[in-house]
Amino acid sequence: METRDPETDDLAEEAPPGWVLRTPTRWREIWPVPVMAVLLAAVEVLGGIGFGGVFALVVGLTAAALTTAGAVALFVTSWRAYDEQTVEASWRGHVTHVVVAVTTGGVVALATLLVGLPFGMLFGLVALPLTLTSARAVPRFDHLAVMWAFGVVGAICATLAVIGLTVDDVSRVQRPSWIAGGVFALFSAVIVVHQFRAAARAPLR
Repeated sequence: METRDPETDDLAEEAPPGWVLRTPTRWREIWPVPVMAVLLAAVEVLGGIGFGGVFALVVGLTAAALTTAGAVALFVTSWRAYDEQTVEASWRGHVTHVVVAVTTGGVVALATLLVGLPFGMLFGLVALPLTLTSARAVPRFDHLAVMWAFGVVGAICATLAVIGLTVDDVSRVQRPSWIAGGVFALFSAVIVVHQFRAAARAPLR
């Protein structure tokens, strides 16, 4: 028995990709994500202050600066996509959102690892791949961005693990966290391979 509706199937095939559908069409759709990024930056500063010490403060301020820069980029590209309402503007907005997302995830993961909270890495290392599972079709750029983010995070984790094992001056709070980073480095390597293979099969847009 035929259960397919030709008209519905045609509409499904012609449906624009998700990154086009997410283009802001109202002013109130522009500011929520940048505002949340700014709030995250404030939390990063407070976290650096709360942990105490110059090192934690520098880590918190650096993470907050990068997150704030991402918030500004998100606002600008979202506003332009809203103003222009073109496919190219939508794509630029999507690329910016992906770059900011993977950068923020990596920054939070590394910042928490540096100050001695390895479980904070779950925010970046788990959240990033999950963002790709909800889309109907994921562009190649998204997979490559996640791949590079995990590659950089994994390389830094591996470096910190070696430092934690070999350098005596690392504090007792940070040493276990940095050594645990070796596990995250291995996990990152698996994700890098998976995202590389997924990118080869993904559409360009």
